[in-house]
Parts: sequence; structure tokens; C-alpha cells
Amino acid sequence: MRFAPLDHYFTGVSIPVAAQRTAESCAVGEFADLVSLGSWCRSAGLEVIQLLPVNDTGGNSSPYSAISAYALHPLYLRLQALRGAGAFAGEIEQFRREAAAREQAAHGRFSYRETLAFKLSIAERVFAENQSAILKDRAFTKWRAENPWVVPYAVFTALRKENRETPWTSWPALGDVEPAQISAWWDAHLGQCLASAWVQFQLETQLLAASRALEAMGVYLKGDLPILMTVDSADVWAYREYFDLGALAGAPPDMFSPDGQNWGFPVYNWDNLGRDDYGWWKERLRQAGKFFHAFRIDHVLGFFRIWRIPRGEVTGLLGRFSPSVGLSAGDLQELGFDEGRLRWLSVPHISGAELSAALGPEAPRVAKLWLQRVGTEELYNLAPHVDSESAIHALAEPPEVKKFLLSWHANRALLDWSEKEDSGTRYACWYLDRTKGFQSLSDDEKSKLRVMIDTRRRESEEMWESRGRELLSIIRGATDMLVCAEDLGDVPRCVPRVLAELRILGLRIVRWSREYDKAGPGEPAAFIPPERYPPLTVCTPSVHDTSTIRGWWEEDAAERGLFYRSLGESGECPAHITPALLEKIMSSCCGAASILCMFQLQDLLDLDQGLWAGDPRDCRINVPGTVTEQNWTWRMPLSIEDLAARAGLSRRIQALTSRRRARAMKDKI
Repeated sequence: MRFAPLDHYFTGVSIPVAAQRTAESCAVGEFADLVSLGSWCRSAGLEVIQLLPVNDTGGNSSPYSAISAYALHPLYLRLQALRGAGAFAGEIEQFRREAAAREQAAHGRFSYRETLAFKLSIAERVFAENQSAILKDRAFTKWRAENPWVVPYAVFTALRKENRETPWTSWPALGDVEPAQISAWWDAHLGQCLASAWVQFQLETQLLAASRALEAMGVYLKGDLPILMTVDSADVWAYREYFDLGALAGAPPDMFSPDGQNWGFPVYNWDNLGRDDYGWWKERLRQAGKFFHAFRIDHVLGFFRIWRIPRGEVTGLLGRFSPSVGLSAGDLQELGFDEGRLRWLSVPHISGAELSAALGPEAPRVAKLWLQRVGTEELYNLAPHVDSESAIHALAEPPEVKKFLLSWHANRALLDWSEKEDSGTRYACWYLDRTKGFQSLSDDEKSKLRVMIDTRRRESEEMWESRGRELLSIIRGATDMLVCAEDLGDVPRCVPRVLAELRILGLRIVRWSREYDKAGPGEPAAFIPPERYPPLTVCTPSVHDTSTIRGWWEEDAAERGLFYRSLGESGECPAHITPALLEKIMSSCCGAASILCMFQLQDLLDLDQGLWAGDPRDCRINVPGTVTEQNWTWRMPLSIEDLAARAGLSRRIQALTSRRRARAMKDKI
């Protein structure tokens, strides 16, 4: 589907499908609710609805842990719209009432697992009682023929159920599977597989109807495509050749996450994807293009290079960028580092004094069990069988011993990445200053090593630019959708250049859009005014992984003071946000030069003080790095019907959006 011509500034709302609430929805927001939301958006001058990923995630409530790149989430199915569901109307209504009571007790959070289980149960029973008529439905037959992905998906979900939802890597049979075995299992268990396929057919029908209704209103739907797939997914199971299971993806250490991040997702085998003309990715885009006018690529940096973490690591500390030039053994030998010194820099060496100082009387026991002595010296390496974070975490040792072993496991100036993909030994570096090996070098050696690292980084940037341009050109050429990118993190210099060249919109989160390169040592970086953002960007004050505007104001006094002054305000910064100040912040966002300005629904609701939650933290969608029932289960505190009745709120939003739309564009898009 196509987005509107980019001839004016657009404003929209971001909301998870599940967060919607209407008189018709059952315990959770549904695809059909988007039509009511679109009507309200139209009245408020909002032209875009942005969703979180809508793919099936199985028992995991995170929308970024899809078990299929193609299948939609059964959670968003409107049961009442199914032909034959009338026989279960009483059960549906009873569940709706019980779910409402549970949600009230849970402070506005819905029960993910109970709701999903109920919807699947009703849908499967509707299918079973109407199977004969369903199988004669020509539209369903045609849909199956046009969507071959449904065969491995349906077989995978059926096998997961048979194996009590355990990962495919632990299945006693059909874990390592061939395409012919998948087809044979489908044929042998056709009724079971067709039930899953029919649910997907119904989901597509409902989402497509909603998308077309929105388009008729002049409201455009923006989806979200995570770049990575979870290991326990139908795609990794069925298309193993497209994934590299020898490593995991994540993010490098930075000021926000000193240990880096390990997302637990496998990295791609881009060579194999390329040999098949990237058909798997193109089909993903074709599927998304059925419903969405625009889409967001989550972690677009992964198309340039990914932070590759060895199996066995829990954090992202010992990862490295892939692809990357890195340092060869020859490079380091030119700097005077012979084989012995390379080992000193790449393998943790613990002195007897360091061991005793940290563990006292426990030192001899720990050394005997978990360390390996270097010759006859009072010097130790970690024993090979505990030289990974997962192995150390698994030890039956006190926390202080594990902490000691983990700290030394990470204490490497050079990371040896010798793998099957590489020829010869190569090394990566990260946070040199923290390592014992680097600190032992002379000033001259440190300087020369840094120069070499900078040289290889520049060479790697050239590699990343080439790869990013190639892969994103394929993405750009395979769809009519407006392409947007989440380009946060350690952004290589080539990324903005490639995105602009391909007319892919970047992301500007106001609180993180700062002039970091101009800040002096110890000085806070100034905020970049939204009116200076590049036109080919999306401006937003908050996203699903951050607090709301109110929440941000409450949680960080130093930040709010600096931001307060960036708005042109003087005097003492208020400790609590006021409705007028909130509106000024949102007005500043609407003044962005970005072609799109998106607001989370929570921030828009906060323009009406009568809708303020007592604690703004209760309005967060997700807190990164945590796994709780609170994540991903927020629902709007009133129905869309009641929201539409709050005319004052709609007028306040429309005042913002109409001024934004009426502004003359600074640059031709």
C-alpha cells in the first residue's frame, strides 16, 4: 500500500493494538478497533496510526519476539466476527466481564496468556464445528495457495503444542527438519494444520478491512518490522540456512548500558539470503504491504553491521561488530606484539595477589576449581570449562565468587574472534582502558594501538556503508510502503548518508537528540531544537521503550531543567509538569522540520488533566531489560467511544495538528 504524497507535515498517534479499548473488543484491543480509532484520529487531525509489531509471538507478550515473520497475532482476532461464533456468544461475554474485573484489579493491565488461550480455544472450536463449510470456502482455498508460508507456520505451531511449548531445539523429533518432512506432516495432520491456517485467514481479513477503512478516511497505517527473529520461531526452524545459530545479536556497551545488550536472537546468514535473491525478506515486505502504508524498520543499524555475541555469553560485553575488518595478527605483530604478548592481551591473567585481595581465604579453593595456573608462576587464567558468562552463572558459588570470575572473564584488551567464517586470527577491541592488558602497555604502545584501531574502524565503515546501501536498496525496491528506520545507538557516520540517499526516514527522539559532539568534558549536551531536524525523519517525544513526557519530567531533575531552558523558559524549573507546559512541549514537537511527528496515545491523553494517571510510570508500555507482567499489557484508561466524547481534548489536539499541517514546508521532500 502507498502512503500519501509527502506534500505537508503529518502528525500521528502511536499505540499497541492491544492497548485499544472499545465496546466490541474482548479483553484486549483488536484489529477491528482500528476503525473506531481512525474515526477519532480524523476528528483530531491525526493522519497516521503507528502500531507495534503485530506478528504472532506465541506465549511471549513482547511484540519483538515473533514466532513467525508472516503470521499475525491471534490475540487481535475479533471472535464475534467469525461465522459460527454466535454459538459461543455467552462464553465470550462471560470472559469479557471476568477479564474486565481482572484488569481493574491489575491497575489497567490485561492478562496476556489467559486472553490468548481463550481466543485460540474459541476460534479452534468454531473451526471444528464448521469445518465442512470452511473447507468449501473458495476464498480460504485461494488464500492458502497465495500464502505458502502458512504451511511451515501451521506445522511449527502444532508441533510446539504437542511438545508442550518447549523450544524446537529440545524436541525429540523433527527439531532438525527438512522441507519434505514439513510438507508430509502437513498432509498427515491436515485438519490440525488447517485450523491454524484458517485463524490466519480470518486475521488477515479483519486487518485488511480495517486498513482499507482507514485509508478511506484519509488515515494511514504504519507497521513495525523487527529486523531479527527469535530462535524459537517457525522461520528459524524451517529456513535454518538463512540464520547463523553460532552467535547472538545485541548491542555494544554504551553510557546507557555498560554491559551492552544480548537480545538472544540469531544473526542472519546474509550470504545464503543473497543466494536466494533475498526472497525471504521480499516476501516479508510483500506480506506487510498488504496492510500498511508505511513501516518502521527496528534496529536498522543491523543492516549495516550487527553486534555479534559468542554463544555462551549472557551480556553484550564480549561482542564485536560483524562484518568488521578488525585487527589481524600481522597488524599487531607490526606494532611489536609477539605471540606471547598477544595472549597476554587477549586472555585474562590474574595474579595471585589479585586473587587473594578479592577472595581472601576462598582464593585457594577457587583457584583449584575454576582457574588454570600459568606454568609455575603465581599467575592464573580462567579454566576453559568456565570461560563464558553462562558457565560462570551456572556455578554453585557465592555471588562474590561469580562476580570475581565474571569481571576477569571480561578483562580482555583484544577479543579473539577466530571462527569458521574468518581466515586467520583476528581481534576486536572495546573499552580498552578498562583492561589490565592495555594498562600494562607503554604510552607509545597505547598510542600506536589506538591509531591502528581507528584505521581499521574507518575501513570497517566503508564495508558497513556498502552493505547497508545494498541491503536497504533491496528493501526500498521491494515495497511501495513509506520506509522509516529506528536508527538509534552507536550510529556509524555512513548511516544518515545512506538513509537520505534512499529516502528512508530516520528517527529523532527529542530527549536523546542532543549535540553530543559539541559538549565539553563533563558538560551536558544541548538539545537540538526540533525545527532543525532533517526533513526525512520522524520526530517523537517518547516511544514504547521510554517513559511518557510526564514520566520523563518526574524522573530526571537535571534533564528536565536543561530541557526547560531549551524551550526558552527562564526561572526555576517546575518539579511537576503542568498542562500548559506539556502542551508547549508537544507544540515544540509539532514545530519539527520532520515530515512525520508521532505521539504516544498516553501523551495525547495527558493533554486532558482529568485523564492523568496518579503515577505516570503506570503508563509505560515497556521497561527495557525487565520481564514482568506489566510490560506490553497497558490499555487505554477509557474506551475510544468515551474518548471521542471528550470534545475539549480533540480540539486541543486538532489545534496542534492543524497548525503543523498548515505550516509551509522548509524543504521539498
